[in-house]
Order: sequence, then C-alpha cells, then structure tokens
Amino acid sequence: MKLVTFSIATPLGHISRIGALANGRAIDLAAVYADLLFKEGVYAAQELAQAIIPQDMAEFLSRWPLARGAAERALTAATAFSDNATTSLGARASYGESEYRLRIPLRPRRLKDYLVYEGHKKKAMERRSQQMPELWYRMPTYTNRNVCGLADPGQDIIWPNYSNKLDFEFEIGAVIGKVGKNISAADAGAYIAGFTIYNDFSARDVQADEGKIGAGAGKSKDFDYGNVLGPCIVTADEIDPSNIEMILRVNEEEWSRGNTSGMKFSWGQIIENASRDETIFPGDLFASGTMDNGCCLELERWFKPGATIEMEATGIGVLRNRVVRSDLSEN
Repeated sequence: MKLVTFSIATPLGHISRIGALANGRAIDLAAVYADLLFKEGVYAAQELAQAIIPQDMAEFLSRWPLARGAAERALTAATAFSDNATTSLGARASYGESEYRLRIPLRPRRLKDYLVYEGHKKKAMERRSQQMPELWYRMPTYTNRNVCGLADPGQDIIWPNYSNKLDFEFEIGAVIGKVGKNISAADAGAYIAGFTIYNDFSARDVQADEGKIGAGAGKSKDFDYGNVLGPCIVTADEIDPSNIEMILRVNEEEWSRGNTSGMKFSWGQIIENASRDETIFPGDLFASGTMDNGCCLELERWFKPGATIEMEATGIGVLRNRVVRSDLSEN
C-alpha cells in the first residue's frame, strides 16, 4: 500500500484523512472500512472504523498491525465503488487528484537522521582536510532532527532569512510500526511499517560556523519547513529498501542519481543501533542520511530562490517542493 495523509475541503474547513493511493485516487480508508463493518452488522461501525483508522498517521501506526489489516480490507473493497460513489453511511469512498491535497504523511514522534553513505561522509571530511575516522565503519551514527519544522509535499519551503547558502539532502526514511527495545538487526524488519522520502534542508553557511565551534547542528537545521516527508509511506512488503533507485532533479533538470545499495549499514543495523537501551515507538522515523551526490555541497552546484526540487524514489514516488524567499511565498 501507498499510505498517505490527505485533506479535503468541507464547509467546516479542511479535514485530514488517512488514505491509500490507487489508480490516481485517494481512498478514504476509514470511510470504506466503516462501510464494510456496517454491512457485517456492526451498529457502531463508523465509530469503530475511526478508532482503528484515525485521522493521524502516528496514531494509525500505533494500532499496527490491526490497522494495517483493516486498511488492506478497505483498499480491496474500494475497487467496487465508482469514482464519486458514497458508502452506505453517506461518506465519499475516494477522491480525485483535484479534490484533495497531500499532507506530510507522518508527523514523526521522533526523527533520527543517520549518516550511512561513505561517499557523502568522505567529502565532508575532505572539506575539513581530515581523514575518515576508522570508528565510522564500526557503527552507524545519527543526529536528532526538529520534528516541529515540517512541511507538506508540494508546499513552498521558506528560505531562512539568516542564510545565504541553502541546501537540500535526498534521503530515505524507515517508518516504525511496532514498539521495541534492544532489537537485533536480524529481527528489525518486523518493526518497519514502511518507507518514505526525506528531504533534509540545511543552511550550509550556518552549519560551517557551527562546525568551527565544535557544535552539532543547530540553526543550520532548525527552521520552519526544514524537514519534508512524502509523498507517501510505502509498506515494507511492496519495496526492496536495499535497492531503491533515487533521482534528483532541480527545475526538471537531472542533477544526480543514487541507490540505497550504497548504504554502508543496513536498515536492520540502523534499528539495532537506535533501539539500544532505548525504546522505539510507532511513528518514529529513522533516515539513512544523504545519498552520495544527493546535495548541492557534494555536487558543488547551488540552486537559487524559486527553484523546484524533485526527489524521485522507485516504488515511492516523487517528493516535490519549491524553495522561495518569504516575500514570494504563496502559503
């Protein structure tokens, strides 16, 4: 399944729903599941469906795998509805592309950003005239990200006014669907609900200054709209996370390509590290770090305000955002 969070316009304002993409439409999973329950004789079908498939993706994941089973049933049942059909309870079963807006698929409870691409790390060390640390090859390392500075797919990203050198970083993120602690790499697959694209925007000039004083990432990473996920979460059964082809475009021009096969640590090793004496929860997201040649800094090529950034990953889709100065924003 390609799980999404989408919003629809109503007389009471925009309402968010959990859906699945199918044939260019967004299936309202709770609405269709309620229809199934109602036809099976459940009196409180709507209430029960909304409890199992709530409007928030993190809450939905906290009901995994029960919620997944309900969503799969709903997705199958949705094929019986015509495009504009309503369910037995009067709700729309699905929406066309012009009728809904994709939102960030998940507002993570926690976001750990790993650094597991050797080429990306090597270039960072070379810029500092340093050698690759031998310890880097022994364990995956990460930094925490701001889970408040989030943006939707397709939303304008506001260039922070304190930076003159903004960059993007093309990454893949694993979405957690099961609580656990001290998980072995061999068992980690059972804890992954799915995968999404992650664009980690970075103010490189500020990051350079932070590095000079020995500080970790601060305002170079922490600003509104600096973290983008999407366009969907593809369930783990439908994708090979070790072989995801990644294509980076700026203003429709291809700038680079990569593949998750270049990761020096597996997703299992990442989750093993993240859960070491620390409980991980449904709705957590662990990112791979920037693919090799997945950012301006590595490519030594920079975009300007007004540019549209496209990150395409096979099996997931395209995450697209325009970057603007605040006086040009339409949001």
